[in-house]
Amino acid sequence: MKVRCLGCMEEYEEGLSACPHCGYVNGTPAGEVHYISPGSVLAGRYMVGKVLGSGGFGITYIGYDSLLCKKVAIKEYFPVEFATRMLNQTKMAIYGGDKKEQFQVGMRKTLDEAKRLAQLGDVPGIAHVFDFFEENNTAYRDGISGWRNAQVQAGPTGENDGGRGPSHYIERAGQLEGRT
Repeated sequence: MKVRCLGCMEEYEEGLSACPHCGYVNGTPAGEVHYISPGSVLAGRYMVGKVLGSGGFGITYIGYDSLLCKKVAIKEYFPVEFATRMLNQTKMAIYGGDKKEQFQVGMRKTLDEAKRLAQLGDVPGIAHVFDFFEENNTAYRDGISGWRNAQVQAGPTGENDGGRGPSHYIERAGQLEGRT
């Protein structure tokens, strides 16, 4: 029987102590309390793997889309200044007051950006967004098929696009649609 590695999302024969492709040991804890536990499932189709990177506004996980049968990167909107998560939980707790309002504004912007990026399709140097959704009190988007691209593109700044970040392409998508 085959098992899927939560470190690289490749399959390997059950019974091995570590993945022969990347050395990851399934069952390894997430690393930080606020990370989603590897093996969790989002939107009924995305298996969450290990964390590829994190920053002030989000966490990027390697994942597997069971509907399309491919590796993806899953980006979670998680501004640590406005929210937290309990150990072994997927649902996020949003702080109250102004922080809650700021979180909600940021989440709406994140979903709007994901929609615009999904509409762009394949643009060299920009992560292709296949899907976006709300769950666990936050927003997610998937995209960037393949482990190598996920490693290269894990950051939100678009550092591999000649200095033009996602905002340039979002603006361009609006121009193509006659919106801006």
